[in-house]
Amino acid sequence: MRGRAREWRAVDDLLRTVEGGGGGTLLVDGEPGAGRTRLLAEAAAAASERGIGVARAGPQELGELVPCGVLFEALDLPLPPDQAEQDEPFALLDARARTLERLRAGFEERAATPMLAVLDDLHRADPATLMALRALHRLLAPRPVGWLLSRSTAADEGRSATLFDLLEQEGAARVALSPLSPDAVTELLRDLLGVSFGPAPPAIVAAAGGSPLLITELVAGLREEGHLRVTGDRGVLPSAHVPDRVRTVVRRWIDALSPDARNLIETAAVLGRAFSPEQVASLLGVTPAALLPSVEEAMASGLLAVTAHGLAFRHELVRHVVTTWIPRPVRHALLDQIGTLMCPEPATRSQAVPRPGHTVAFIDTAIGAGRLREAEQMVRGRLNGHGSAQGVAELRCALSDIMYLTGRIDEAVREAERALAVPELPAHVRERATLARLYAMTGLSQDGGAARAYANQVLEGGLRHGTAATVGALIVLAASEWDKGRLSRALRLAGDARRLADANETAAHHYESRLVSVAMLTEVHRLDEAAAILREARDEMSARGHLAWAAEAAALQARIDLVAGRLAGAVTEAERALDLATALRTPLSMAAAGSVLATVALRRGDLRAAARYVTAMPGGALDGRARHALLSARVAEVRDGPSSAMTLLTRFPGPLGWHRSMLMTEPTASAWLVRVALAVDDRAAAAAVVAAAEALSRANPEFPALVAAAAHARGLLDGDRVALAQAAEQAEDVWARASAAEDLGVLLVAAGRREEAVGSLDRALAIYHDTGSLRDSARVRQRLRGVGVCHRHWSYADRPVSGWDSLTETERDVSLLVADGWTNRQVAEQMFISVHTVAFHLRHVYRKLHINSRVELARLAVTQGRIDPEPPSAAIPG
Repeated sequence: MRGRAREWRAVDDLLRTVEGGGGGTLLVDGEPGAGRTRLLAEAAAAASERGIGVARAGPQELGELVPCGVLFEALDLPLPPDQAEQDEPFALLDARARTLERLRAGFEERAATPMLAVLDDLHRADPATLMALRALHRLLAPRPVGWLLSRSTAADEGRSATLFDLLEQEGAARVALSPLSPDAVTELLRDLLGVSFGPAPPAIVAAAGGSPLLITELVAGLREEGHLRVTGDRGVLPSAHVPDRVRTVVRRWIDALSPDARNLIETAAVLGRAFSPEQVASLLGVTPAALLPSVEEAMASGLLAVTAHGLAFRHELVRHVVTTWIPRPVRHALLDQIGTLMCPEPATRSQAVPRPGHTVAFIDTAIGAGRLREAEQMVRGRLNGHGSAQGVAELRCALSDIMYLTGRIDEAVREAERALAVPELPAHVRERATLARLYAMTGLSQDGGAARAYANQVLEGGLRHGTAATVGALIVLAASEWDKGRLSRALRLAGDARRLADANETAAHHYESRLVSVAMLTEVHRLDEAAAILREARDEMSARGHLAWAAEAAALQARIDLVAGRLAGAVTEAERALDLATALRTPLSMAAAGSVLATVALRRGDLRAAARYVTAMPGGALDGRARHALLSARVAEVRDGPSSAMTLLTRFPGPLGWHRSMLMTEPTASAWLVRVALAVDDRAAAAAVVAAAEALSRANPEFPALVAAAAHARGLLDGDRVALAQAAEQAEDVWARASAAEDLGVLLVAAGRREEAVGSLDRALAIYHDTGSLRDSARVRQRLRGVGVCHRHWSYADRPVSGWDSLTETERDVSLLVADGWTNRQVAEQMFISVHTVAFHLRHVYRKLHINSRVELARLAVTQGRIDPEPPSAAIPG
């Protein structure tokens, strides 16, 4: 029993007592999926091995057919007549007495030798069974009978809980099954797989929250659906695929709740893992008091738990599954309501006009709650009629905050400077205006020197500025150091700002210091530290209703998942960020989320989606534009070849369009840029990229990701197998590691070292497969076929004989590309298969869809919503 040493000691104590001729009782409590049934099964097996007789049963999910039926089943006795048919009270009492006597006699007969009564799921037992159990405990106390009883803490009306409490008072031992520890999860996975599975469990296993049932169903479902792979002595779990077996378990748990509690769970799932009762009550249109019974039911069921800041889902995996079955329009509608949680609509407010002293606080509440458009309207409505210069300055500070959050950086700086221009400002107003100007200036890439100078001026001012301004100045300097490529110093300054802000939680812009640290830590691949800081910030945002930063936080989590190779998790968080950014109207978060979605789409081979996300990305700071240029070029390279990509890259300032921030934030950028430059015979441009990557690496040798990226670029430029091997070994980004291993394999093939080449390409293929990078997997399989190695990669599934659902995955991909206007040759190049294979699949598509031409295929794909009507080529910049 993995992770159940304490509980098993209690079982062993009971078995020893029964072996010695005594009696005893062990009570087992646990949430659904905690492993109660498994513990009881192991105990029954151990008892049999020791020569102890076992009587085992449990009520069915719908309850007992007749009162005390479970006890008769355990003793293998015929069921008594249904006592409900007895009309006279005395007759009913007499029948119950006879039932109890039959049970006592049955147990005494079995207890001629030591026996163990194992009764599971007693939360489903009827009252007569529970009363009989209480009586039998007393009647059979002198006998060598051990009682091993279990109940779920979910959906219990209280009768089994009362029985357990009474038996515990009379001396019964009691254990509660808690979630498995990380070490126990590791051991359980090794047991289920039969092999080791890597240095740490995938994120999807961690999302199960230590639930044995969720983990075992997850592994079983992945095996059934063909997503579990075993290579040699190592098992590989995908990063985030949720099999149907897990969805069935979650659906069963949710369906067991009352309608009100189910509505609570489904609504809260949209808010995130952590949330406050006030938030979900507002979404449901009830008071927190009215929500209390549903909250208590959800907590008793093991779905929710109390945290320092409010409530949270016990298992992130459960929340994820619940969210997926909520229709996207409903999810959007709920997210649109989020902004009202801390600031109601004007029509619902008191008709009284806020007093001047309360105006800014009222606006700040709206800003924090994410109602940025309403907050802006409130500010502009009061600016003209405000008679106080100080009041106007405060309003301009609030307006600067709104401009900053909504991506209008120039306006944000201007409003902050207009506030600072007011003479004789009170200290707190000047502090706020200073802070607003500092944050706004960080977004002006062309004004980086001015921002740095202003930040130093604030720090040199000492006591003239408060904590908030000091935090802002440190963040500005951290960003400046980052832009200059001095990453360690940038991280130290960001850490100083975060610690100072955490010590003074009332400071404005409390979250920026955390989010800046998270962004930087992610790019240098310190993912555990970044995730911990972000998790704390998101919990606090949810609990306090400070949702103006929620989209940025979700986008950062998406970035963490992407760098870690968890593509499905990255998509989930990025889509959430897009939903929030749309509701809150924060374009910078939309750009960050869009870049993640575009990258995932490229890796999965969905060029149309990648182009759509790139086109939808709004403009932003220089690093955002650099990322946008890189993604646009990658889309162009996939569709039209390296020459098209180079054309786009040369439009971006700098040699070959590279910028220091691009090479810092994209581990594979330098290698890809070199590959594209060499493909068009521009060795000078490739050398310039290598020089930039190596300069960045020399300045930051403590970050393996940058060192590996420089080695990868150099290896491509010089055909250096040693450098590529170093990159494949040292790269911390899992996709970058696979890319380097693939390039090394290509070089080894060219050198005639087939065996080594196959090994390197196999390693790349394994990583691409594990991370769900379908297009990259297809490319490597093509390379392996070129050296005579074929890997089976198809799967079988029950499908109808016609219609879209009858298409295989490959047929579906071919059909969508053809419907998109691609030629067979273009499809073949995109999917790394032959033109003849494309034609073969296309014939099957026509037959299954009952069509005869590409025009019919395109029309059918559009009318059924399989593709958008507009051509993606129009969406590619340039």
